[in-house]
Amino acid sequence: MTKPAARIACLGFTLIELLVTIAIIGILAALLLPALSSAKQRAKSTQCISNLRQLGIAVRMYADENQGRLPHALAVPPAQTNAPAALPGIDQVLLAQVKGVREVFRCPADKDNLFDHDGSSYEWNASLNGRMLIRIGEDGRDQGNNFLLRDRMGWHPKGRKNAVYADGHAAPEKDL
Repeated sequence: MTKPAARIACLGFTLIELLVTIAIIGILAALLLPALSSAKQRAKSTQCISNLRQLGIAVRMYADENQGRLPHALAVPPAQTNAPAALPGIDQVLLAQVKGVREVFRCPADKDNLFDHDGSSYEWNASLNGRMLIRIGEDGRDQGNNFLLRDRMGWHPKGRKNAVYADGHAAPEKDL
């Protein structure tokens, strides 16, 4: 004799089991989102450093073509207006060296859309205008200020700016 009412097989999830599973997945997702966000910020910072390294090469090419002298440019590109500026922006000066690829002047972390507004997310160290590239740092007046280009704002982790330096390396600035 079999008891059909007593032997009902459980083939599916109960509502409680389903809710617990969904809650566990939600908790795991909440734990992973900050890590994913941090990884995304680091990726943008790495791409920015790559752009700055390319711009550093462009500055060296410019210097090679101009008897070792650095370009004369405004620290911050002029806003795209019809008003004439005394000096061009560094994005205009280096356009030939970057073969017209304007995107190299865009920091992927540019939250203020400075590239779209001004043509560059980076600022030029105008204190180096016209100086000999090989002389930077020799006379001691450039201590801690020998960057060629850097982010205009601290968009990267810990509010840091990335920069390319006169010696050719690109990295986050240590202290602002």
